[in-house]
Amino acid sequence: MFYERNKVVTMLEQRKIPPGIQCFTGNTELVEVMGATGFDFVMFDCVHSGNDVRAMEELVRTATLAGMASYIRVPDAHNETDVRRALEAAAEGLVLREVHSVDDIKAAANAAYFLPKGDRRICPSTRSANYNFRRFVEFTERNNRAVTLVPEIENPDGVAHIEEICAHPDVHMLIFAQGNLAFKRGEGNAMDKGAQTALDFQTVVRAARKHNVAVIGGPVLTPTAESCRKALQDGVTVFCLGLDSMAFRSWCEETVRALAEGVEGVSEWTRPPVPESGFTDDRPVHSKAVPKATHAA
Repeated sequence: MFYERNKVVTMLEQRKIPPGIQCFTGNTELVEVMGATGFDFVMFDCVHSGNDVRAMEELVRTATLAGMASYIRVPDAHNETDVRRALEAAAEGLVLREVHSVDDIKAAANAAYFLPKGDRRICPSTRSANYNFRRFVEFTERNNRAVTLVPEIENPDGVAHIEEICAHPDVHMLIFAQGNLAFKRGEGNAMDKGAQTALDFQTVVRAARKHNVAVIGGPVLTPTAESCRKALQDGVTVFCLGLDSMAFRSWCEETVRALAEGVEGVSEWTRPPVPESGFTDDRPVHSKAVPKATHAA
């Protein structure tokens, strides 16, 4: 048995805030670090990363051993195979991209749940079923009880149909994907600085509160105590903080910059200019140290 109840939903019922992180690298060591440092769930991306079906089983297994719930972002909510394989790897939930209306959720639900909730094909020889034929019916009941669907609100249609999306009985959480939404609203990658995107967020939060649906969000690139506090005050109760590959880039940038600033002006030793940041408009740092003059023999 891999789960009895959905961990994140249970934490919300207990008024506990679950932190999560996105995994693009597919690296099991990083997944172990995530669990060891206090994350409660991890979202494995299968849309923009190289994570595939075979990798999912090992990643979910690692997350389970590390004490985290697993969510898989599937490429296509209407693809029965995408949905089923993600759950057969033992994910506790599915992240559904590009949700335009409740029909997208209904399509995923039909493939995610067994009769009488859906029409998922049966197979006891899967990781989620513990390769157990005898207890398979118990597993189907547990699956129907624990698995949750998480729509991403990342286009204007999703905002327009947010009431019916939140009213779906298997939607307990949603993601407000402000980056994609801002881009589609013509606000570039302004994220929370876009005026229309800010109004969209308020619309989504109102509907979510009305239907007791948790909003997943929070500062993704540079989490601080202040930015997390503001997100909570704005209506976020499930925090998805960071992407493993971008977090590593941030650490690398800070490390190289620290070295450049640390050696600046200390001796004849210098560093090449620091590449510009991938997160801010900062220009490259040039060392002001002047190399010691050399003389020909």
